[in-house]
Amino acid sequence: MSKDMAAEQILALNHRGLLDQNRIPLLKITSKYFFSLPNELLFLNIGHGAITVYAYLLYCEDRRTHQCHPSYRTISGAVHLTVSTVMKHIAKLVDRQFISAENTTYIDKHGMKWNGNNLYTVLPIQRAMDHCYQQQMLRLEA
Repeated sequence: MSKDMAAEQILALNHRGLLDQNRIPLLKITSKYFFSLPNELLFLNIGHGAITVYAYLLYCEDRRTHQCHPSYRTISGAVHLTVSTVMKHIAKLVDRQFISAENTTYIDKHGMKWNGNNLYTVLPIQRAMDHCYQQQMLRLEA
């Protein structure tokens, strides 16, 4: 395929709304029982526990906003790890820029303010890859 033909195909896919702003194909599957894991995940050396927690967050995320808010206990029960282990893996995923985590609060019917579940945002995998490569370059320079 020539460059011109490829460019035409990309324009056609983009015009039909089948590519996002990064030219990544959009899946039109709305089933909650299907999600994909990025191939790069297996090469970024984060460990099987963090991959499992990340996979669960992908399963839970709203595909439009890339956000979800399961509790540590819910994640723990789903992936069969202790709550403290889940917290450790969440911290690792945040540190390596796979996800962001934001504390939330709510006010009950009596006007009391309580801590809510964290709000997780699944970040683009390219961000985690860039962070990983940046860390490797810093180690090489040292």
